Amino acid sequence: MSGLTVGYGERVVTPPLGVDLAGYGFYLDRKAASVLDDLKCRAVHLKSGDRSLLLIGCDVIGFTIGDADAIRGRIAAAHGLPREAVLLAATHTHCGPATQPMPGLGDIDPAYMRRLRALILEAAAEAVSAPRPAEFSYALEAVEPLGYNRRKKDFSGIDPVLKAAIFRTPDRKLYLLSYACHAVVFGRKSHVSADWPGAVVREIERTGHRAVFFQGFCGDIDPVIQMNRWGEGTSDDLFDIADLVRRRLVRAERYAVPQPEPRLAASELRIDIPLTVYDKRTIEREAESFEETYSQFPGAARFARDWRKRALAAAPVLRQSPEIRSVPVQALAVGGLKLIALPGEFFSEIGLKLQKTEAPLVPIGYANGNIGYIPTDRDFRDRADYACYCAPMFYQLFPFEAGVERTFLAAARKALRSI
Repeated sequence: MSGLTVGYGERVVTPPLGVDLAGYGFYLDRKAASVLDDLKCRAVHLKSGDRSLLLIGCDVIGFTIGDADAIRGRIAAAHGLPREAVLLAATHTHCGPATQPMPGLGDIDPAYMRRLRALILEAAAEAVSAPRPAEFSYALEAVEPLGYNRRKKDFSGIDPVLKAAIFRTPDRKLYLLSYACHAVVFGRKSHVSADWPGAVVREIERTGHRAVFFQGFCGDIDPVIQMNRWGEGTSDDLFDIADLVRRRLVRAERYAVPQPEPRLAASELRIDIPLTVYDKRTIEREAESFEETYSQFPGAARFARDWRKRALAAAPVLRQSPEIRSVPVQALAVGGLKLIALPGEFFSEIGLKLQKTEAPLVPIGYANGNIGYIPTDRDFRDRADYACYCAPMFYQLFPFEAGVERTFLAAARKALRSI
């Protein structure tokens, strides 16, 4: 065995019935009516020499940066780590509770959030308390596409590679897995589920091993089954996806790259992301345009009115400092494998660009917060683009300035090259 140790901890974070579920439209009043499968928080503690990393994956839709900072800060303080060595990521299941403010897409239950924060800390503490000697290797394996480009209705721009970090302990293996595809197999169902990422982990657990899933850059990627019949996914579909991933993981593991005595490293930059803050006339025009464009959604008119009110109130203050401040860009290394963790719904193509220059690399989205969709720069040319101009209305009120892709690419490369 190498000098590496790995510890694992988990907690069930399934919400109570009746809480609002997040996503899929405006004012749907979509509440948890049953539990198909439990949501979990899973934590992995890695230690080699005097360096440690804590990597945490949670089956929820996302966190605010402020919430993620507070949770990571408490974990870091409790275990003597710098905050940049703690990763907190969401799998972005849409069959989970509302966990970050997105007006019209589900209200947060404060009691559940208090419990969720406590359970994340407990999972992290369990991981730290149970170190096991481990050998580390990693594998990158292209698989039959699980996802398609939902904007282009084809397979362009997808990332087909399953990424796997493999830790072999004396009695079992622990996998850190990542693939870029939205967790939206079920559509607007009213049950709680960790969706396909949870199914993949459960399939591995059936073999006696453990796994943690980290969502990739999937802002424009949906499951392939949605190309045929949107929102009609079933438990059988989850099993099909999970079985495929498990079988491909077995194949990938044959070619895993061993990493004796892996070095651990962490770095984090903080950057400001500029917003395009509208004037009063533009706010009025955008509200009218939204109501007309999305009239097929039952709550569109109400959302447009609410957004107009919030935007008019916030604009004078935001114009004095039109940006989201202190956005985290986290880079981690385990031996020769690097991870880049970014707080948003990044388009898959951005991850592909990073992998061209920084391979082997695992892009992780919804990490340490979620500020919304991060499209490519060219997508901003289309004023009707949903991710560029509609989704910001429920994320941060106003769209990012064109160039946000370049800003994140530059910061990510800088962080990665500092570890």
